[in-house]
Amino acid sequence: MNQQLKWAYNTFSGSFYNTLITFLSLVIFGFIASNLFGFISTSEWAVVSANKRLLLVGRLPQGEEWRAWSILWISSFLIFSSLKIFVKPSIKELIFITIIFASVCFIFITQDAIFNVIIFSTLSLSSYLFAKYISQTPYITIFRKLLAFMWLTIIPLIFLILLIEDGPKPTLWGGFLLNIILAGVAISVGFPLGLLFALGRASQLPAVKIVCTIYIETIRGAPLVGWLLLAWFVLPKFLPEFWNLNETSVVIRAMIILSAFTSAYTAEVIRGGLQSIPKGQIEAADSLNLNLFTKLTLIVLPQAIRVVIPALISTFIAVFKDTSLVFVLALTDLLQVGRIIPEQDPEFFGKALEALSVVAFLFWIVSMALSNLSTRVERSMGIGTR
Repeated sequence: MNQQLKWAYNTFSGSFYNTLITFLSLVIFGFIASNLFGFISTSEWAVVSANKRLLLVGRLPQGEEWRAWSILWISSFLIFSSLKIFVKPSIKELIFITIIFASVCFIFITQDAIFNVIIFSTLSLSSYLFAKYISQTPYITIFRKLLAFMWLTIIPLIFLILLIEDGPKPTLWGGFLLNIILAGVAISVGFPLGLLFALGRASQLPAVKIVCTIYIETIRGAPLVGWLLLAWFVLPKFLPEFWNLNETSVVIRAMIILSAFTSAYTAEVIRGGLQSIPKGQIEAADSLNLNLFTKLTLIVLPQAIRVVIPALISTFIAVFKDTSLVFVLALTDLLQVGRIIPEQDPEFFGKALEALSVVAFLFWIVSMALSNLSTRVERSMGIGTR
């Protein structure tokens, strides 16, 4: 206890400058906290409580909510099972994750959705306890491979759930669900593509290097909004028959552009990791007569990706936030829903700040979860330490 008090004294008031900085920090924090508390306590949140369904699924037709909840249930099983099998978080991290999920459920819970939320909570707890039990049995290897396979197939499974039995058109997908789907597709497709383009740009073959360089610099040379507008006006004219890119597939166009944009930025991040590999290791692999595939999978890529994990997670967080730009394609994503609620309902006119605050909170909490995951992965892999 005395050591903790000594540490606190030396850290916050050990010198004149420490004391001054501590005092100024407390003043600034108190000012922000008091204003934030005042805004939360005095605002009228009826605009949020009356439009929870719209915030979650957008214009998804009535009676189709089971699709969104099914996706949430499967995701909860995968996330909480993987936490115990792959990540093994501490008690503090488990509390943090629980607070995140509880906050999201609290925002979207309605009287009609209470049963679904109970299922979600029960499934999350059961998944973690089941994974904890099976981790102590000989079946852990099989279960780990099953989880890895489910993660690899989660995006096709989501599309199957949304489209099965004459599901709603993609243009009717919206709300928080649409942002999660767009980010998931962009990351799932953009990461392997970015890996290939990074290897191509680092290649010694001139033709491959030039093509990959042109692609990366072209995509990175224009803003995402410009590429999305290109998808709206130009992309259907390039491949109209093969891709069937008509007005009903604007979501697919957004996925194509977001995946291409993610791949270009991911390629540059991974290329930085490739440049960090000592040439001596490449030469040692060549002296052992290892083929290119073995050299890449066993020596180069594991080290390169390990180094750039913080930058990769930052890129993925940026991609998730950039999904809000699909409003230029007339899609009702979470941000668009927050903007149009006060405009379409006279009862909530002038209440845009409350709606947008909830939207900002949802984006922030998902970003915080990804950031926490990055920190956990870095610590488990010993990044930044010797």
